[in-house]
Amino acid sequence: MEKQDWYLEYATGSVSNRNQLCRLEDFSEVAKLNAGGEIYRSMFLYSPDIVAFVAENNTVTGFNGIQAVDKIVVDIDYVKDKTNGDELTVTAVFDICDAMHNKGIEYGQHYQIWFSGTGFHIHLGNVYGFEPSANIAKQVRATMQRDWGEYIDLIYDSRRLIRAGWSYNQKSKLYKIPVPIPDLANFSYQTIAESAKKMGGHETPSKIKHEKIEGLDPIDMSRKNTEEVRKVFDNAKGQTSRYITCAQHIYNAGYVPKHRHKHLLALASIWRKKWGLDKHGCDNLARSYMAKVEKPLPAEETSKVVSDVFKSDYNYGCNHETLQPYCDSKCILFRYKNLDETSGVMNAEDMINKLIENVNSDFTDRSFNLQEVFPFLPVSHMFKTGQLITLIGDTGLGKTAFVQYLVTKLRKIKTLFLSLEVEEDTMIRRFLQASLRMTENQILNGAKNLDPRIVKDGLDSISHIKLKCSCPDIQNLAGFISDNEAKIVVVDTIDRVPAKYAGKDDFARQEIIANSLKDIAISEDVMIIAVHHISKSASYRIREGQRLDVHSGKGNSAIEQKSDQYISFEGLEGSKIRIIESLKARDDSHFKLTVNYNWETFSFDKRN
Repeated sequence: MEKQDWYLEYATGSVSNRNQLCRLEDFSEVAKLNAGGEIYRSMFLYSPDIVAFVAENNTVTGFNGIQAVDKIVVDIDYVKDKTNGDELTVTAVFDICDAMHNKGIEYGQHYQIWFSGTGFHIHLGNVYGFEPSANIAKQVRATMQRDWGEYIDLIYDSRRLIRAGWSYNQKSKLYKIPVPIPDLANFSYQTIAESAKKMGGHETPSKIKHEKIEGLDPIDMSRKNTEEVRKVFDNAKGQTSRYITCAQHIYNAGYVPKHRHKHLLALASIWRKKWGLDKHGCDNLARSYMAKVEKPLPAEETSKVVSDVFKSDYNYGCNHETLQPYCDSKCILFRYKNLDETSGVMNAEDMINKLIENVNSDFTDRSFNLQEVFPFLPVSHMFKTGQLITLIGDTGLGKTAFVQYLVTKLRKIKTLFLSLEVEEDTMIRRFLQASLRMTENQILNGAKNLDPRIVKDGLDSISHIKLKCSCPDIQNLAGFISDNEAKIVVVDTIDRVPAKYAGKDDFARQEIIANSLKDIAISEDVMIIAVHHISKSASYRIREGQRLDVHSGKGNSAIEQKSDQYISFEGLEGSKIRIIESLKARDDSHFKLTVNYNWETFSFDKRN
C-alpha cells in the first residue's frame, strides 16, 4: 500500500456512534483512550478526501472516493448447535487455517487469531497485494468468495465496521482477545471464553506482515472479466436468483449491526414495488426476516415499518446507500444499474462498450455450433443464449428424440429438459440410448444387472442434463429456470405449458406463452428450444408432397414471430430419412441437414 495519510472510520461505546475519523497511525491512541469499552473500526481505509466529505455530509455514506486495505478481517461466527457448538466453532477456525496454510499463508507471519467475544476473527495481512481504488471493497469481496467461500460470510462492503482488538463485547460481556494457535488446540472454547472476561493478562501478538504471496492474486474486476466475477458467487451462502440479487443478499445476511430498520425498509420496498406483493405478503416476509436477526424488532414495529413503506411509496434504486454494498454482478440489472429497468436506451458509448464486452466474453457454456454436433453440415450455424428456437414437425417423426440426441452431445452446457408429453421412465431410457448408442434391451438389461456401462458411463454422459416431466405456470417459469441454473431449456411441447391467466382462448394462451418464452430467454440468458406441433392443414399438405414453411405451426402466428430461429423437422413415416431445415434465422446462415434416424438407439447419423 502506497505511503500517504490513510484514514479510518471508528465508533466507540456503540456502533451507532460512527462517522468519526482518525489517521490510521493514530487509531492505537483512540483505542487506548477508550480501553475497556466497545470499539469498532472500518474494514477499509479512506483517502484524505473523506475528511471534507464527512465535514459536509456528517456521514461516510455516499463517499465514492479511493479506499485501501491494511488488513482483512475474516469473521467466523459461533456455530449454533446445542450439543457441539463450542467444538464446531473451533473446528471451523482450524479448517480455514489449514486452507490458508495450503496457499502459503502462515500463522504468526501473515495472520493472527482473535476471540471476538462469541466467535473468532482472523486478522489477515494484505497477502493479495490489493491496490487502492474506488472499487476495492467489491474486489476484496469477490476475491475472498472465490478463495474462501466455503468457510466465510461475505462482510466486505465498503462501509463495514468491525470490532477492534481488545474491544468489549456488550452482548457476551467478554473482550476481544488474541488466541495463539497452541491455546486454540489445547484449551476448550469455554476456557478461552473464561479468559476473555478480562482484558489484561494476554500476550500482544506480533505484527503481521503485509506482503503479497506469490500465486495469490486479486480477482480481475474489469468489464471483460464480468463472467468470472459472476461465477465466484455461485456458491455463496444462501441461494440467490439473478433478479434484484442485493435484496436476497440482505435477507440472507440476517443481522447487520444498526441496520435492522434500514434493511427492512429496503426489503419491504422491493417486495412491494418490484415483486408486486401486497401488504399482507410483505408483512409475513418481514417477520420471517426479523426471525433471522439478533434482537429483532417487535412484531408491532415490524408491521409499522411495512405500513410506512406503503404510505410513503418508498422506491429504492441501485445506487441507494442501503443497497449499494450488496450489489452483485450476477444480477440481470447489474449492467443497467437501474431497478426500474428503464435504462434499456443506450447511447453510442454504451453500444460500443456492450459490443466490446460481448466480443470478449467466453460463450463456451452459452452457445453451440450445430456443425460440431453434425460435422457433415456444410456450413456453421450458431445457437446462442437469449434466443427462442422453435422446432416444428408432424407427429410421430421423432422431434423429441432429435432434441434429446442434440443435448446429449452438448456436455459443456447445462440443460433443463421439460418433457410435457413423454413420461420420465421413457425419457431417461431414451437419453441413455442416445448418449451411449445402445438399444432399449441393452439399457434395461444393463440397469437390471448394474452394468457399469450404464451406471457409470451413463451418469457421465447425461450429468449436464436435468429432467422434469411437468412445468410451472408460465408466470413462474423464469424463477424455476433461474433456480436450476441451465443455459439450454427444452420445452416439449409449447401447447402443454400451463398459463392460468390466459383463460380458455387457445390463441390468446399461445401468444402469452410465446411472448413469455422470448422474454425469459433474454432475461435469464438462456436458449429456449421449444418443440411445437404443426397445423392439420400443414399435415395434409405434407401428404400431398408439399414442404413445411414458417406458417405451418399450429395456432396463431405468435410463435414464428417471436422465435429467433424456426426449424422444420420432416420425414416420411416408416423411413429413416429426416430433413432438418432452417426456415428462419435472425442472425445466422440457413442450413439444411439430411440424416438417418436410428430409432433403435435414438441417434441421428450422416446419410450415405
